[in-house]
Amino acid sequence: MKKYFYLLFIGIGMSLCATVNAQEAIDDFDITLNINKDTSIDVTERITYNYGTERKHGIYREVPYKYKARGGNYNLKISDPAVTDGAGDPFIFVIEDRDGHKNIKIGDAQSYVTGQITYVISYKIKRAINYFSDHDELYWNATGNLWEVPIRQSRVTVVFPGESAEDLTRAECFAGSFGSANKCVSYRYKYSGDKSVEGLVFTDDYLEPGEGLTIVAGFARGVVEKPSWFSRVWEIFKDNPALFLPLLVFISLYYIWYKRGRDPKGRKTIIALYAPPDSLTPAEVGTIIDDSVDHADISADIINLAVRGYLRIERVERTDIFKKVDYDLEKLKDGNDLGNPHEQKLFSALFPGKRGQVALSVLKNDFYADWKEIKNILYKDLARKNYFVDDPGRVRKLYTAIGIVFFALGVLAAFLSGILSLAGFGISGLIIMSFGYYMPVKTPGGALVKDRILGLKEYLAVAEKDRLKFHNAPEKNPGHFEALLPFAMVLGVEKEWARQFKDIYDRQPDWYNEPAGANFSSLALTTSLRSFKDRVNADLSSRPSSASGGGSGFSGGFSGGGFGGGGGRSW
Repeated sequence: MKKYFYLLFIGIGMSLCATVNAQEAIDDFDITLNINKDTSIDVTERITYNYGTERKHGIYREVPYKYKARGGNYNLKISDPAVTDGAGDPFIFVIEDRDGHKNIKIGDAQSYVTGQITYVISYKIKRAINYFSDHDELYWNATGNLWEVPIRQSRVTVVFPGESAEDLTRAECFAGSFGSANKCVSYRYKYSGDKSVEGLVFTDDYLEPGEGLTIVAGFARGVVEKPSWFSRVWEIFKDNPALFLPLLVFISLYYIWYKRGRDPKGRKTIIALYAPPDSLTPAEVGTIIDDSVDHADISADIINLAVRGYLRIERVERTDIFKKVDYDLEKLKDGNDLGNPHEQKLFSALFPGKRGQVALSVLKNDFYADWKEIKNILYKDLARKNYFVDDPGRVRKLYTAIGIVFFALGVLAAFLSGILSLAGFGISGLIIMSFGYYMPVKTPGGALVKDRILGLKEYLAVAEKDRLKFHNAPEKNPGHFEALLPFAMVLGVEKEWARQFKDIYDRQPDWYNEPAGANFSSLALTTSLRSFKDRVNADLSSRPSSASGGGSGFSGGFSGGGFGGGGGRSW
């Protein structure tokens, strides 16, 4: 009975041994990483592959080179591949580029191998070194975590191009499945004769399929020659084509602006003008000058309505917790005879309902919706009057919408390719919206009117000593000063205009009242009206606020982290 039990035990043992011998495995995975002075790395992988009793053609070695790192795509440069046996004789191999991997297929489809075979795979890697303020570093997934067979023994040797002081050399290693922070079995320093460190050696024991060895080798700055800033930036741009998009967008939009966004040429010389052309209002004059409706244009229109007798402005001081300056507007006419649509809307918005008097502070947080409508009306009316080819507001909204679309595409690209793609699309969106500001185009008639407005500005800004060059200029009197003051304000020359009347304008006008009216002058009036303009800009534009509820491997490193990686299998 004992004899049969012994034979059975021997049989089971032999079966288990046969199964173990038949199982494929990597008996030894020996990797040498020679770091060169130019930061390239010569990689040599000596893989002793045991096919057991299986008959196969060879193995695959998958080496990744495309990564999501540093906010975008980051591609290593792989070159000079070669495969030999342990004696230095070449193996047949082909390289396929697949899903960001260089797939090295070693072996001959017409022949089979079995037992233990040694493959020596070599290649050169560029861009794998990470640079920090106090050290440079290689963070490398040496074996890869995608092997379908166990690795019975692994070793990684890192060789520096020069020597690094021991206190500036750092080492770390991780072994296990992807994400594991388990340490490898050991690492040690390789010393030169004077005890400086010339390299590092990492080792680990048995690794299951899907497990790998990742190493971190830090060394002193200056051991390698860091690439120039320009070359590093250029590589980032090549890895992330979306970063070229802003330049292409800028060139395209500049071409469009040059061909279709510039105003027609007006007169070669500016001729002085003594009244606004075409009976334009100050807001229309300001919009034609810079293609934009500003709050200063609207405040000048309010002053113009006061000068023409439609309302009266009074400066007052009110006390809440602190004293503050306010302005009361008193309605003097019903405004039914106002000829311009934007003036009609402005007047009705200042005096809503049947109000005959209103304080600017009361309109605060309510007027902003009317402001947007006034601006749209003014744009459309100037296009209707044939001063602009198209509504400037609509043109800008179109470019703004296109810019927002680019932002949305950038958000989508960020999920696919990283934050750098968002930067490329986002900057492009900003460029589009910025160009939109300059895209409204005047008609030939609009360009000529702009020249006439510049003639009015020249007349308003002229110094007293130069007035003799104007022929048949109107007589200077208080009424003439007041009539053109809103236009001088919108053109930014109210001080110059006021200086011309400093000796003949010494009374406070009927349409404006300020309690401290002593020593009144044209300069005092313009100073006070600038304060009124600032208050208009602040109060009438205000709206209510709404309530609103490639790092270092030494910090958080893990198996499978860093560059390198991949895996392989037999075929």
